[in-house]
Amino acid sequence: MRSSHFLVVSNASDREARKVADQFEQFREVFQATFPKLRVDLGKPLVIFALKNEDSMRQLIPEYWEVKGRVHPIGLYVPGEDAHSVIVRTDAEADNPYQVIYHEYTHALMDLNFSALPIWFGEGLAEFFGNSTLKDKNVELGQIAPAHLQILQQSPLIPIESLLQADHRSPYYNEQNHASVFYAESWAIVHYLLLDPEARKQQLLQNFLNAWDASGNQVEAAQKTFGDLRKFGQVMEAYARQSRFFVAPVKTDVHADSKSYAGRALSQAEAEAYRGELFVRTNRPKEATTSLEYAVQAEPNLTLAHEGLGLLALHQLQYDLAETELARAIELNSPNFIVYYYSARARFRSGLIAPGDCDKAIADLEKSIQLNPQFAASYATIASAYSTKSEYASKAIAAAKKAMQLEPGNLRYTINYGFVLLNAGKLDEAKILASRLLASARSPAEQSNAMQFSEAVTNRQAHATQVAAATAPNATNSSAAQSEKTNTDRSSILVSPSIPSGTSTPGGKSTPRETPIASDGPPLNPGSTSFSVSGYKPYALDGQVASIDCAKATDGRLGLRTHSVVMDFHYRDMKDLKVSSIATVTATTKPDPTCPSWKGRKVRVVFYPTPEQSFDGELVEIQFF
Repeated sequence: MRSSHFLVVSNASDREARKVADQFEQFREVFQATFPKLRVDLGKPLVIFALKNEDSMRQLIPEYWEVKGRVHPIGLYVPGEDAHSVIVRTDAEADNPYQVIYHEYTHALMDLNFSALPIWFGEGLAEFFGNSTLKDKNVELGQIAPAHLQILQQSPLIPIESLLQADHRSPYYNEQNHASVFYAESWAIVHYLLLDPEARKQQLLQNFLNAWDASGNQVEAAQKTFGDLRKFGQVMEAYARQSRFFVAPVKTDVHADSKSYAGRALSQAEAEAYRGELFVRTNRPKEATTSLEYAVQAEPNLTLAHEGLGLLALHQLQYDLAETELARAIELNSPNFIVYYYSARARFRSGLIAPGDCDKAIADLEKSIQLNPQFAASYATIASAYSTKSEYASKAIAAAKKAMQLEPGNLRYTINYGFVLLNAGKLDEAKILASRLLASARSPAEQSNAMQFSEAVTNRQAHATQVAAATAPNATNSSAAQSEKTNTDRSSILVSPSIPSGTSTPGGKSTPRETPIASDGPPLNPGSTSFSVSGYKPYALDGQVASIDCAKATDGRLGLRTHSVVMDFHYRDMKDLKVSSIATVTATTKPDPTCPSWKGRKVRVVFYPTPEQSFDGELVEIQFF
C-alpha cells in the first residue's frame, strides 16, 4: 500500500494496511500544521511492516522471542542511514499502541531540522507528540501518559538546573527506560511550554530557544527566560502534579485521500525481498540470506532482490559481491536512488579507493542525487570522493555542506564537513566549526568524534605554523622548507573523511562496520612498543603497501598508498614493529613475516605524526587485512 509519503508492506487485510498508512499520514500532517516551517520528509523511505498478529511479529523480529522473559513489542522503530523501518501489529488493542513509534519518528523529524537540541527538550517533545491520540478528523496533542502522571505524583522531581544540564552520561537519563522521572518531567515542561495559556501568552518556549541559541548555555538561557530557577521549579512541580491538563485538537485532512492510496498484492518473491532487507537492517544475516536467495531464485530479474543482496554483501564487507549484485540491479534499470549510492559505497572498500573507481563512484553518486536530491548520505559520500581530487575542492565543500544542511541533527555529517574544510585548506573555518562541535556534542560517541576533529585542527594549525616558519624569507635551509611544503601537500590525506557508514541493530543503535569518521581517528594502543612522540597520540591510516625497505633492519621507510597519494613512514627498528592481522585469521590472512611479501598488501598502519620531520609519521604497528 503506497500513500503519499509512506510504503506499507502487510500480511493483514487491505483495510488494515490502508488504516496504518492513513495514521502515519495523519501524524505527519500534525507536524506540518503545528510547525509550518518544519521539514517533515525524511529524505529517505519509511517502510512500515503492518503485521496481522504476534506470530507474524515473531517471524520478522525473532530476537524479541529468543530470550525468555523479554518484552514482546507491538511496535518497533528501526532507523537507518538509507531507510527507516517500522514494524507494527494491526491487532493491537491498547489506547495508544504506537506511542514508541511516534516517539522515535518525532526524534527523526527533529534531527532533520535542528542540531543538538537539549536532551530534556528533545525527549520531552518526543513524549509530547508520542502520546497523541489519532481520531477520525483530528489528532489530540497533549494527552496524559498514565505512567508519567503516576511518576510525577509519587516521585521527587529532578531540580531544574540539574535537568537542564543532563547529558547522555547523566544518572538521570536512560534512553532505554522511558518510564523514569527524567522522561516524565521533561514531558511536563514541554507540555507546560506548549499548552499552558500563560506560558503561551509570554512565548516562553520561543524566548528560551532564542536565548539558548544566542548563548549556547541552557542554564543561562533558562534564567533569562524563566527567572529564578528555584521558583520556576516550584511552578513546574505544581503543574506536574495537577490532575487535569489541556489537550489541543489539530484538524487533519488526509482521510479524504486515503481511498486513493495505491495497493496491490505482492508476489512471494517481492515479500521475501522486503523481509530480507529488513533482516539486513536488524542484523540477521542468516535470515536475510534465506529470504533474498529465495527471492532471486523465484524472480531472477527482480531488482529489489539484487538490491537486497548487494546491501547484505556490503554489510558483510564482501565488496566484490556487492558490486556484482548492485550492478545487476542497475542493468535491470532500477529507479531506486539507493542502488547507485550503495554501488558507490562498495567501491570505497573501507575508505580505500583506486583513482578509476573513484570516477565511477562519483558518477553513481551523481545519479543517486539526481534521483533523490534530499538524501544526505549521497552528498556526504560524494564530498569524500571529491576530496581525493584537489581540483574538486569547491565541489567537496558544497556537497559536504549540503549533507550537513539536510540532516543538521546528524553530527557525523557536520564532522565530515569539517574534514573537507581541512582538506581544502580552510583552517579558520574548520577552527570555528571545531569549537561549535565541542559545545554541541551530546553522546559519548559524539563527544569523542568532536575531540578527534578538534585535535586534527590543532595538529594542522601547528603544522601550518611550522611550515610558515620554515618558508619565511629569513629561513636558512630552503631545501628543508621545500620538504616541509611537500609534506603539507601530502599530509592533507591524513584528515580525509571516511565514508559515512553504519548498520542499525534492533534497538535502533548504530553499529559501525567500517573505519571511523576521520582517517586519523581515535587514539589507538600501539602495543607494547616503548616508542612515543612527545605531545602526539598514535593514529591509524588504511592503504596498500607501495614500498618497503626490506634490506634495512633499522632506520627504514615504508610507503603507503592511500587514494592517489603515497605517504612516507619511518621506522627505527623493524624488530620493534608490531605486526598483526585484523582480519579473521586463516591460512590466507595470517601476515607473512617475510618482508618482501608485504608490498601490495592492504594494511592499517599505526603511527605517530612527526610534522617536524621529512617523513609523514613514525611507524609503530602494521595490521594486515
